[in-house]
Amino acid sequence: MVKKMVLVGSFLTISLFGVDFKPIIHSGSSQQNSQKRDNSTYKTYSLPEQKSWEILKLTPLYSQLEPLIKKGKIKIKGIKEGGFYILRLITPRGLGNVYITADKKYTIVGAIVNNKTKQPLQGHFPVNQKVVKEGVLFSFGSGKRDLYLVTDPECPYCRIMEKKTKDTLKKEYRVHVILFPLPFHRHARQMSYYILAAKTDSERAQRLQKILQGSDEWKNFNPTSKQLEQFEKELKKSQEAVVELGARGTPSVYDDHFQMINWVTLIPHSDQK
Repeated sequence: MVKKMVLVGSFLTISLFGVDFKPIIHSGSSQQNSQKRDNSTYKTYSLPEQKSWEILKLTPLYSQLEPLIKKGKIKIKGIKEGGFYILRLITPRGLGNVYITADKKYTIVGAIVNNKTKQPLQGHFPVNQKVVKEGVLFSFGSGKRDLYLVTDPECPYCRIMEKKTKDTLKKEYRVHVILFPLPFHRHARQMSYYILAAKTDSERAQRLQKILQGSDEWKNFNPTSKQLEQFEKELKKSQEAVVELGARGTPSVYDDHFQMINWVTLIPHSDQK
């Protein structure tokens, strides 16, 4: 019996997959499962793609996703970690995780939270470093430690992060920025174009910082068709990096091993109020 995890139903995940039933725990095969160690000590095992599809077929999600799967519109990655099979599905609506218990008896559509760490079980999926690094559009900071920041210039939470962490980030880290203008932010793409029009990393970083601080200089920028073509190529690379990292929103921060970290931990203790 799993005692160190809390299962949290998620309508966001269901909406992502286009599934029309409520969060459920679905009964499947009958092998026993035991979990005694803290989740942080678990090893991660990568699954071959075919094995991942086989496991997904055991779940109630598969039949509803099958039309998209047959058209090649859904990609899958799978791992085994923390007493669960974790399948990451990349769909036309975005990406999300599906959890299947190691005995394959239950499917969890939603989030699993570790009672000790209070953090969701995301799964340590292998990351293609080349794809992520090609999606970095500029870098800033003089620190020796690397951070990868997925950010949206119109995101209100990104603005909070900028306000709370800007001095710490510049001094202690080398921050690699992956722009991710979310489609429901009306001006995010235009803001991104303005940032990308800068010629140097330093200027791009300054433009992002100013926008996050409330500047509207971006409104005066009208890119040429040639510039738009180039900007879209860059943003496509960023989008690929976002998918590879498994980022589901902004801001998302990753360490030099491409593992997600809570950006709140980057706030100086004196400012944590």
